[in-house]
Amino acid sequence: MKPMVLFASLTALAAMTFVSAPTPAHAKQVCKPRAELIKLLDSKYGEKQRSFGLQNNRRVLELYASRTGSWTAILTMPSGRSCIVGAGEAWTTLPPIPIGDPA
Repeated sequence: MKPMVLFASLTALAAMTFVSAPTPAHAKQVCKPRAELIKLLDSKYGEKQRSFGLQNNRRVLELYASRTGSWTAILTMPSGRSCIVGAGEAWTTLPPIPIGDPA
């Protein structure tokens, strides 16, 4: 599987999770200007951007992860405002699948 296909698969899975997961009525969505949110993820959690994908409505789904396994998914709007749509731990990066026919 090509890295782009792997990314697309992971993005689709993440998007389905975010759309289908119920949100408690008291949950508060964290939204900030993108630059401010990225700085916060780096300084507080050591998370760096690992992947991203463009949605058909011009929003960008971005994934940030740290070396210790914490991760945060943010959705960035065309306006430059970003909102946290998911976070967790134990992020694992799979090795790329070789390209071409198996021997």
